[in-house]
Amino acid sequence: MRTVLLWGDTWWLGDAPEPLPFAGLVEAADVLAAHFGNRKPRLRLIYQPDSLATVATPCPKGGRTTLAAALAGGFPALGTANHAWSHEPILARGDGFTTLLHFEREPGLGALVARLTARRFAVESIWPLPTFLHALPKEWSDSGAVTVVAVQPDRVCAYRHAADGERSAPAWSGETALAGFGAWLAAILAQNPEEPVLLVGDPETAAALDAPVRLDERPHVTWLSLPGALARRVVLPRRHPAQLLAPMPVITAQRAVLAASFVFLALAAWSGTAYARDVLAWRTAGAAREAQKQALRTEVAHLRGNAIEIARLRESLARVAVRPPAGALLQKISATVPPEVACDSVAVTTEGFTLIGHIAPTAPANAGEAWRARLTDPAWTLDLKPAPARGGAFTVSGVFPR
Repeated sequence: MRTVLLWGDTWWLGDAPEPLPFAGLVEAADVLAAHFGNRKPRLRLIYQPDSLATVATPCPKGGRTTLAAALAGGFPALGTANHAWSHEPILARGDGFTTLLHFEREPGLGALVARLTARRFAVESIWPLPTFLHALPKEWSDSGAVTVVAVQPDRVCAYRHAADGERSAPAWSGETALAGFGAWLAAILAQNPEEPVLLVGDPETAAALDAPVRLDERPHVTWLSLPGALARRVVLPRRHPAQLLAPMPVITAQRAVLAASFVFLALAAWSGTAYARDVLAWRTAGAAREAQKQALRTEVAHLRGNAIEIARLRESLARVAVRPPAGALLQKISATVPPEVACDSVAVTTEGFTLIGHIAPTAPANAGEAWRARLTDPAWTLDLKPAPARGGAFTVSGVFPR
């Protein structure tokens, strides 16, 4: 498998010291195919076009579906099928949770993958550049802080995990890219002079940073070439939430046809076996048939005894109190919950229920109360609870009447 980087309007490869420029995403697949010729390797794609953004945001604790429901109001790309998006692992910070959200401002990844597939490339996984940078260091500092930056004269992309747990992935582009990055790096080194920093790019680029920060005087700042980084064995688990490649459906047309073939084959084999078994059974001696009749008589007597026991159990169940309306409650929640509210858990007992969730930061001020009003039902009584906590967390409780 080969790791290739699409950064801006250029391909970078581990075995090619010079980049492969292209005019736009429409031509990107053709340029890569021309480089590899007839030998089309499996690809791990690092995808960082100018249209891919990364932002730090508070979020609820949950999976991809929960994040999409809670954050789509502030990030519309999460609510569409043609925009690729992913996120870094959700970590606790303060009294809530945060993540780094990667999303396309304009759709492009789906069409690129289709063009690469048409040119006989097998795209195994797709990752944002900040995620790849985070996985590059072979050693970590004692404080847990890590700063890795990909540097080119007109583009800079960084990943930083500070010692206090704050994560960021700033990027700069254009003529002022190096100046903006230099000021950012100088501020970090001024506060953390011993913190290790890995710069991925050409060390000659450091000359443009000498004004804000002297890198040759920083022994903790090391350089790694961009082709060298792409050639390094970097572990990125397939189930990492930053994976941009859309998950393959469990049932595809090819798998369905294959499964149907196996089913028909099994039915044919079973039918032939059943016919042969029936023929042999009819040829069994009379003594064997009599033994079967005796076994059936014994089974009938056993079933009659079971019928008496079943009748007794039914009488006992009739005296048990009616169960709580859990089904009606879940149906009411699913029918009334708005897009800006994400439900994390629902606990139901014979006495009542407790519902825990989050309200999106961009939700209207009365979103929670409006939903509580729609959740009201004669089958239960809602308890009064305070307003949502900081970060949008809330709890709704109710009791079932006797």
